[in-house]
Amino acid sequence: MTLALRYAVRSDVGLLREGNEDSAYAGPHLLAVADGMGGHAAGEVASSATITTISSLDSERPGIDLVSALAEAVAMANMRLQELVISDPATEGMGTTLTAMLWLDGHAALCHIGDSRAYLLRSGQFYQITHDHTLVQSLVDEGKITEDDVATHPHRSLLLRALDGRTIAEPDLSQLETMPGDRLLLCSDGLSGVVTEQTLHQTLSSVWDPDQAALQLVELAIKGGGPDNITVIVADVLDTQTSSIPPTLEPVLAGAASLSSATDLRSPARQSSPATRALRLARTAPQQVVPDDAPPGDWTNGFHSSAGQAQD
Repeated sequence: MTLALRYAVRSDVGLLREGNEDSAYAGPHLLAVADGMGGHAAGEVASSATITTISSLDSERPGIDLVSALAEAVAMANMRLQELVISDPATEGMGTTLTAMLWLDGHAALCHIGDSRAYLLRSGQFYQITHDHTLVQSLVDEGKITEDDVATHPHRSLLLRALDGRTIAEPDLSQLETMPGDRLLLCSDGLSGVVTEQTLHQTLSSVWDPDQAALQLVELAIKGGGPDNITVIVADVLDTQTSSIPPTLEPVLAGAASLSSATDLRSPARQSSPATRALRLARTAPQQVVPDDAPPGDWTNGFHSSAGQAQD
């Protein structure tokens, strides 16, 4: 049995943001989503630099120790952010989440920091396989609030961990064994914060084509208000010896990374879908737009200068 991935990527600016600070990469051996944060458009820099740094894993064909290879790449990405902050003080306070999966022959290493997420659909069952590093999740874990309280909590987007170039990266690292028929979803909280888990499950179970599934998920987030950038990777695990559907072989960059990359990787051209643009024109709420040049200390989309924590 020879396993491979068939994947699709979609990234959309959403309805309220002026720019896309999400970045994503999908290739035969690497899936990754990063959600940047920080004023003066530095969120775009952080997510893009992180994704482009770890993307080399896809071509290196790492050996059996996938977890170590992924951990080393994430540490390098964090050092890259530090270099960028030193070279350009305007990027001070930037940071990014990262959810990444390094995959080879059905074996996977999973790295997670922040509140982007990874899910697994297997035999009809749907699982969240990452754990949010947020204040509200810690309160849920401690029994101080319920899951139902999360959506309305005033600090629901406050991150406790992120890649920021200032502190040592502390991602969750784990291993996952995949099998033919598995479907993987990696996404930024622009999707998971708007679309319910039940709807995610239903959509991934009913739309067989990964690209159509990713597109439909983005559209669902848009219909839900699209308050944030939305980035989605849908990947199916195939047995190439029995499947009539070919795997995907070409790597794809999306979001901010696709705009800043100088590589020849194919990247989705549009930052927002026609549906998004139509809804943006129909809405009249300019006071809700979060500007790209918001100061780093602004709680709306960046690191708070005194707390040293992050809000996505």
